[in-house]
Amino acid sequence: MEIRPRRTDDLPGCVRMLAEVHEYDGYPNRWPDEPAKWLAPPNSVAAWVAEHDGRLVGHVVLTGRDEQLWVSRLFVDPSARGSKVGEALLRQARSRGVLMLDVVESSERAIALYERTGWTMVGRRDADWLMSDGTRPTERIYTSN
Repeated sequence: MEIRPRRTDDLPGCVRMLAEVHEYDGYPNRWPDEPAKWLAPPNSVAAWVAEHDGRLVGHVVLTGRDEQLWVSRLFVDPSARGSKVGEALLRQARSRGVLMLDVVESSERAIALYERTGWTMVGRRDADWLMSDGTRPTERIYTSN
């Protein structure tokens, strides 16, 4: 597996992978109108992909907000789960310094990944967005220390 900076020409493959993730486990909860733009938000600082045998198997973006760097848009192709792709992408992101992330409290697999890789929960908050069913989820806030 190789972790490398995401290129513009990776976006179509990332959108296909995101569609598989969305179908498999509902992330993101609401499918974006423009998924390629969703994967490259305007406040992006850096983005990486994981590639295995020439196939994209993971994606992560760092965004800058509130004078912090935040992990965003982290997902792993369902067929590559269990092969440490998420851990490798988080390790790459952490090379940029202390990071923050938020995760919906019902995302048990993601929470397990963060806690297994040493992230510390520092709080909870109501999300500033609504789920597709109209409910406002609770998010856990983590720091990489």
